[in-house]
Amino acid sequence: SSGINAEYGIQTNLRIMSHCMRQKIVGCVRQSRFLSEVRFVKQSENLLDLDAIHEEWKAAGHFPRAPAHIVKHGTKCIQNLARHFHLTRHVFGGVDHRLTALPVKHIDFGTIVSPAQLLQPPQVEWSKANLDPTKKYSLVIVSPDCTNCTLHWYLSDITDDVTMTTQLPYIPPVPLKGTGFYRYAIVLLEQQAELSEITSVSRSTTLLQLMESYSLQPTALAFYQSSWDETVGASLARELDRDEVQYKVERPKQIFEHYAERHFLAKEWHLKTDLM
Repeated sequence: SSGINAEYGIQTNLRIMSHCMRQKIVGCVRQSRFLSEVRFVKQSENLLDLDAIHEEWKAAGHFPRAPAHIVKHGTKCIQNLARHFHLTRHVFGGVDHRLTALPVKHIDFGTIVSPAQLLQPPQVEWSKANLDPTKKYSLVIVSPDCTNCTLHWYLSDITDDVTMTTQLPYIPPVPLKGTGFYRYAIVLLEQQAELSEITSVSRSTTLLQLMESYSLQPTALAFYQSSWDETVGASLARELDRDEVQYKVERPKQIFEHYAERHFLAKEWHLKTDLM
């Protein structure tokens, strides 16, 4: 019995070692392919014109993917991206609005930004927003994932000469530790009338409630993602007067770890029964 157990243990260890070696080999192959592609680009005479690409991205509305497609099918592409990130369902209540790209400095559609980088409000490039001089607009930042604070910023009565009224002051992103990335939507909405001072808006007010209460129509959208860093606790205490809650992330075991642990327990049981 002991000889069979020893042979079984050796075979198990060999399987685990072979699995680890395969993972290392796959990693080496991927790295070598990447290095070969880098060398090919460096040796190529037809290098990319970064200035031309930058101008194309600017004309496309600051999007990280398919700029030419967005230029040609801008509204439809933004609708598809909003649907892909579930903003259509979680922010706009499942309604597909005809939205254009809202130009925001350093933020593309889905850019990952840390809370430390957004301690100050995002800089909307109003000169590129194409505001109608005969209308007034509202700007909001909402997060469908943040239970502590849904409405992070609310400006109303925005005109083409960039005069506005602050209904709710800006609060930086406050994603809790261990809960992953939070989505933040910057939405420009067209007003039907002047709003002036509003008293019925709180941090828990959703975008749908604002749209229904004040007849707001979404016209442009930008979107970024953020996860926890060391500034979140201070922002929660300063802006919302709340203590920070942190969640622990447990990494699931790999298949070979489960197999090794099961083999160890079985081997321990056999050793105990042999000594009885």
